[in-house]
Amino acid sequence: MSERSARHHFQTYVSRDLYEQVLREAAVQRQTVSERIRAALEEIYAIGEELGRPFEREHGEGSRGARLGHRVLGQFEERIVGGFSRQIGEIQAPREQLRRLEAMVDRQYVGLMLQLPDVGADEEQKRSASASRRYHAWRRAVEKLLGSTTRRP
Repeated sequence: MSERSARHHFQTYVSRDLYEQVLREAAVQRQTVSERIRAALEEIYAIGEELGRPFEREHGEGSRGARLGHRVLGQFEERIVGGFSRQIGEIQAPREQLRRLEAMVDRQYVGLMLQLPDVGADEEQKRSASASRRYHAWRRAVEKLLGSTTRRP
């Protein structure tokens, strides 16, 4: 028997949950417990080798290590995409609320303009200065309410 084909023995103790999980997986895979543990160890070490050498393909495309690496990276990509999808969903609600608020402010402005009378040329400068003063006071009140320190012109 060559050194490569020699069989070696491990003995270890595991928790009841892990023990039952190995038994279930072995049954599902139609393997003996020893075959299941061996396959799991081979996968773990193949992943370690594959990820330990970032994208080096010294064992050629299509090999077990390369396939396993692609599978692991694919699963990682799926988790990232799932995270982004959740975040996009969480952003949508405030975005819709902001759009609703924008439409409400726009409608309020139109209603206000319908109620205000036109101004003659002689009063326009005086009303413009008054409007500017009231506008800046309103902005300061909004900034104070929101606790904002940023100021816009």
